[in-house]
Amino acid sequence: MALRARPGFSLIELFTVLAVVAILAALAIPRIHGAKHRYYVITMEEDLKNLAVTEEAYWSSVDTYTSDMNALRFQPTPGVSISFVTVDSSGWSATASIVNDTSICAIYYGTAAVLPPATTKAIIGCQ
Repeated sequence: MALRARPGFSLIELFTVLAVVAILAALAIPRIHGAKHRYYVITMEEDLKNLAVTEEAYWSSVDTYTSDMNALRFQPTPGVSISFVTVDSSGWSATASIVNDTSICAIYYGTAAVLPPATTKAIIGCQ
């Protein structure tokens, strides 16, 4: 009696394909995490840039800075938390954080003290 070849894949072929897919997934997951982290940092930087423009516009009209988001008419991106550290008539500083990530960004203007990770006035620093 002659054996007929069955259509389909052998068990070894299936395991080989499964191993290749697992290796590709193991290589892709860290890249996806890195892309998410970059997205979070860029989002915080953009919110701080927008806050700086809004603060300067407020200062131009009132001649002082404020930490009142309603007075600034500023709404951060959902998930981003903006916290003012110091605010007075001659300067301000703020930090930004985002849910699902441990990064923090900061900025300071005017006579406000240096606020790490920002080390240069008016330039956003992130860690």
